[in-house]
Amino acid sequence: MKKLCLLLFIALLPLCVFAGGKKDAAATAGGPVTIIYYTWDDVSIKPMIDAFNAAQSEIIVQAEYLPSPDYETKITTLLTGRTPMDAYMQKRQVDMFPHFQNGFIEPLDDLIAKTGVNKTAVDAYKNSLSVNGKVIGFPWRGAAYYTYYNKKIFADKGVPTPDTYVKSGTWTWEKFAEVARQVSSGDGKVYGASVYHWGSSQLIMQTQAQKSIISADGKLDFDNSIQRWLSMRKAMEENKSMWPLVDMKVTSTHYSKQFYDGQAAMLLIGEWFPGQIKSGRDQGVLVGWGWNDWGITRLPCDVTPYVTMGAPTFSHVTSYSKNKEAALKFIAWMGGPEGAKVAARSGVLPAMVDAGVRQVLSESVPDPQSLDYFTENKITFPMSYNKYGSRIENLINTLQEEYLLGKIPDAQFDARLRAGLEEIIKTTD
Repeated sequence: MKKLCLLLFIALLPLCVFAGGKKDAAATAGGPVTIIYYTWDDVSIKPMIDAFNAAQSEIIVQAEYLPSPDYETKITTLLTGRTPMDAYMQKRQVDMFPHFQNGFIEPLDDLIAKTGVNKTAVDAYKNSLSVNGKVIGFPWRGAAYYTYYNKKIFADKGVPTPDTYVKSGTWTWEKFAEVARQVSSGDGKVYGASVYHWGSSQLIMQTQAQKSIISADGKLDFDNSIQRWLSMRKAMEENKSMWPLVDMKVTSTHYSKQFYDGQAAMLLIGEWFPGQIKSGRDQGVLVGWGWNDWGITRLPCDVTPYVTMGAPTFSHVTSYSKNKEAALKFIAWMGGPEGAKVAARSGVLPAMVDAGVRQVLSESVPDPQSLDYFTENKITFPMSYNKYGSRIENLINTLQEEYLLGKIPDAQFDARLRAGLEEIIKTTD
């Protein structure tokens, strides 16, 4: 019996060697490389990854999707633990500063030069992607906040839509508050406006002043815009023309549902929102209005020239990846001409927009005028875009809630804000 087993082993040995040899030869010959890519569960991201995998055979992207609400915390935990990961998408853009400082992110300049990838998108947003002169991210989505509005609610109230005031040069914050009150139902069933509870979203006025709150060299750089914003918001919440921030937090009501349900006449939110409206249409969840009943225009603004808020959405190659070139080729494809059209088809503003991309975008916005506002050249200021940014947003999250609940009176707000910012400067490495 032992002799028989030995003979079978000897007979099969060449087959084993041959099979193993074939596998090694395939790898040596440049078979497909699998990269692990982390992102969150956004409706516009999966089509991008699927399109890349279908478009070529050299690289296979294995996507790992994390829940959006706690993505920032989880991705940092995974990076700290050196979880296998070749690239990942950054959700809260200013987190790139501590991530880079902690050694999680690979600088891309040499990789871009070596691979020769199209870097038009990088050049367009280079100031938002660089740390200490090194490019560390590759953008795929552009950057801007807009006023999204429900035309039907305005028509039912007999009130001109926001674009009317943009054209006349009167779309100021005072006019915004006035119009929001005019189109509100007054009983909380329909609010004139909604701005989500993120701390960063409370910084729109400060953004338009183009002050970073804390400068990169650790100096205070703000005016009264944050308090002015919260004071306006508080008054609007009290007269039921602004969706209450605390209510959003307590009920976990997402801004998209507010708009889907026809309960918000205006929503101030970012460049990704047309894709969410498109998704809502396809799911049949738009209540009392249809695809042609909404529009896009500029944010209210008190300064000239017009300034909006935002930073591009980008991906990083991890410093410990063993497939860095493949990872770069994937994230560069997302930010290049092919990926831009996929992004446009999903209804988001790509990092690069040419005539072909604009044509695709026209299918994701309701009218030519909205497309013009969506794609116009504009000043887009990235708020608190340095190593202090994440902590500034956390501070604003705390202060806004306390202020709106009446725990911080107007007379004390500036001192509380200043003390919190000085603590951040003192304790940030």
